[in-house]
Amino acid sequence: MKDKSSFTPLHGGNLIAASEHYGIPVEQWIDLSTGMNPEPYPVGDIPLSVFTELPYLKPEFLSAAATYYGSDNFVAVSGSQSAIQALPLLLPTLPVLLPSVGYQEHAKSWQTTHQTHFYPSLTIEEQTGFIETSLAENSSQHLVVINPNNPTGVKLSPEVLLAWASRLTNGGCLIVDEAFMDLTPDHSLLNRAIPENVIVLRSFGKFFGLAGIRLGFVFASQELRAQLEQTLGLWQVNGPAQYIASQALVDVEWQHRACEQIAQMQVHTQNALMPLYDAYQPIVLNDSGLFISWLMKTELAVLLADKLAQQGILIRRIECSDDQSILRFGLLTQDQTIAVAIHCYDDPVL
Repeated sequence: MKDKSSFTPLHGGNLIAASEHYGIPVEQWIDLSTGMNPEPYPVGDIPLSVFTELPYLKPEFLSAAATYYGSDNFVAVSGSQSAIQALPLLLPTLPVLLPSVGYQEHAKSWQTTHQTHFYPSLTIEEQTGFIETSLAENSSQHLVVINPNNPTGVKLSPEVLLAWASRLTNGGCLIVDEAFMDLTPDHSLLNRAIPENVIVLRSFGKFFGLAGIRLGFVFASQELRAQLEQTLGLWQVNGPAQYIASQALVDVEWQHRACEQIAQMQVHTQNALMPLYDAYQPIVLNDSGLFISWLMKTELAVLLADKLAQQGILIRRIECSDDQSILRFGLLTQDQTIAVAIHCYDDPVL
């Protein structure tokens, strides 16, 4: 018999694997394992021409991105993941400091070419204290910051980040992943003058809820942008992605409405999870934005994730250590909130 508690997908959103593992049809799942907006930007009719023409970057696409992000110093890529994999190959061979808990594709990409070190990232106090000490001991390194952190929610001010960047030497760069920054744009580094050694990554799919079109942006110096374009090659962003993003990035009315909807879904999700919170009293690391994160003992986190999965509710478990894990819950729509709340109350095991 298959050990159901052993189901630990590398990333969220893998409903096909969850369906096979638990024997529940894909269409019967409530997927809370991603940090994406569950009310995505509405994609209407797409002209045939965007499928038949080679996807050279359209002026309207570049203009829309520059308007939304407030800068035209970017390279558009097929999801920020492609940039995460390419950057270690382009930057000087120096040690790199990475979050111990965070999107692990950063660490996987750097480990193949650079000496890696890790800083604690569960709390802002631990994170800032460790990084300050590390930069005082060695300024000749790269620093990777996920801001806000996924899944811990730790968010640093632009002033702190730029101060750290100014202390890096010998080609050291600050790489800031702002994949979840859309809801708090005032905290973005893109509102400031970015030094040559600062690289900012932005993801389109999270806030707009359209991860499937694979679109991201890298803001960096002109030299690095040129190197990145040469490394990644032509036609990074397909025609349909450009067409959809050209509309979504300038649709201010939808963006404002989405921010309001996300705030409402946060409240609904918190209410639905309240029975679990009352029963187990986890440490709440993050309860704003596009996901909620709880810290608890690994044994309990494995049990809880498994019990929810047996009911067709998929969440994400991130192991921090042998005895601590994070459970990350995406947001529920209003209809889904009712379903989860009923499960929580009716299951005596939970």
